[in-house]
Amino acid sequence: MIDIPLNDFALDLLKEAEWFIEDENYKNVKLQCDNHKDQIDWYTGDDYFNQVYKQARQHNGFPDVVYAYSLSQNNMRFVEGGASDVIGKVAVKKENFLRNLQTTFNLKRNALFAIYPPGGYISWHNNANASAYNFIFTWSETGDGYWRHWDNEKKEMVVIPDVKGWQCKAGYFGAYEDPQEQLVYHSARTNCLRMTVAFVLDRSEMSSGLQDWIIEDIRA
Repeated sequence: MIDIPLNDFALDLLKEAEWFIEDENYKNVKLQCDNHKDQIDWYTGDDYFNQVYKQARQHNGFPDVVYAYSLSQNNMRFVEGGASDVIGKVAVKKENFLRNLQTTFNLKRNALFAIYPPGGYISWHNNANASAYNFIFTWSETGDGYWRHWDNEKKEMVVIPDVKGWQCKAGYFGAYEDPQEQLVYHSARTNCLRMTVAFVLDRSEMSSGLQDWIIEDIRA
């Protein structure tokens, strides 16, 4: 995964998503895995990574825990009793924001739209079940958080710190039929409010070229 500085054009489009943070409208969406609130150190730690890594093909690719408010298209569940007018706004704003990014940059599918509260995290996993070229846009309130992944080629742990505001990571999530070095085991955690919007292309050579084109379009 590479860290990509964003230009003003990309930042202006991404700024639309800050509505969810500023008005706290994400709180109308159910928090995922609330029973795992205090287990951040385990699920993002080295011991759990080793456990998942040793599962090899037995690991299904999904994260076991996402402690966040999920606004992904197929996962969004609203809090019972929430104000119906606000709930409608959240759904419409989300779809408009995603459609604008997808059509502007030719991004194919939204894979994740999550808002992490302070102490939020996503547990170690590798997305081998959803192999594709990808883009991960992240907003952080203060930059007090990070992404970690295991570099299977260099056999070392890589940390990409969050920054205050927006940043982007891009790369390729390998499948089990790919060479092992293309598997990307990763996790993320935060001590402040954090938002992640991820998109995937597909596994084709054409998408590899498209990813390069999009990077040039958004790079500062």
